[in-house]
Amino acid sequence: MANSTYDVFISYSSKDADWVRGTLLPALEGAGLRVYIDFRDFEIGTPSLINMERGVEQSRHTLVVLTPNWINSEWTEFESLLVGTADPAARRRKLIPLMLERCTLPPRIAMLTYVDFSQGNLDLAWQRLLRGLGAPSAGPAPSAPPPAAPANDTQAIDLVDLRDRLVERSDLGDLRNLCFSMGIDYDNYPSAKQGFIVELLRDLHKWGRVGEFVRVLQADAPWVLR
Repeated sequence: MANSTYDVFISYSSKDADWVRGTLLPALEGAGLRVYIDFRDFEIGTPSLINMERGVEQSRHTLVVLTPNWINSEWTEFESLLVGTADPAARRRKLIPLMLERCTLPPRIAMLTYVDFSQGNLDLAWQRLLRGLGAPSAGPAPSAPPPAAPANDTQAIDLVDLRDRLVERSDLGDLRNLCFSMGIDYDNYPSAKQGFIVELLRDLHKWGRVGEFVRVLQADAPWVLR
C-alpha cells in the first residue's frame, strides 16, 4: 500500500453524484487525501470495469457510498470486481462503506463496519471517515455551509445544528412538502436525504431565507426543532 498512487477510490451511483461531487469530494481533498473518481480520472475509451479495477488497485482504500441507488445500479459490477482477482480478500480489506441512505446490504458488504451518514452525529461521522482513510488533516469536514446567517435573516442560525436536526427528525416527504409550501424547486436535489438537506440549506443560505425556513418549520413541523 505504501506505493499507492491514490488514497481513496470512490464508488457511487450516478444518482448520488451531487452529494459525492459537491460535498464528499471537496471534503476529502480538503483534508489532504488523493482521490480517484470516475468523472475526472477514468480513462476515456476504456471499459468502466477496467477503470474501476485501476482505481481499486492504485488506491489504499475503496470508499463505497451506500444508498438504494448504489445497490440497484452498481453492486453487481462491483461484486464482479471484488471476486475477479487472485486475492479477493485483499480487496475486501481495502473497503470502507459509507452509509449515506439506509438500504439492505449485500452479505459481502454487511459483514463490514460502516460509517453512518444517514442519521446521528454527522461531525463524528466525518471524523471517523477521515481517520479511517488516514487523512493528514484530522479535523472534521463540513457538509453544510458555514453557520452564519445573511444580514436579512431575522436571527443568526446555526446551520450545522439545523442540518443535524433535519437529518435525525425529518423525512424526505416532510422536506419536499416544506419546499413546496415555500415555492422552492427541489427537482434537481439529490434523492438521498442527507444530500437533499445539504443542498437545501446551501440554497436557503444563499437566498437569505434560512429564517423564513425555520419559521415554516416551527409552524408545520415543530418536532424537528425540539
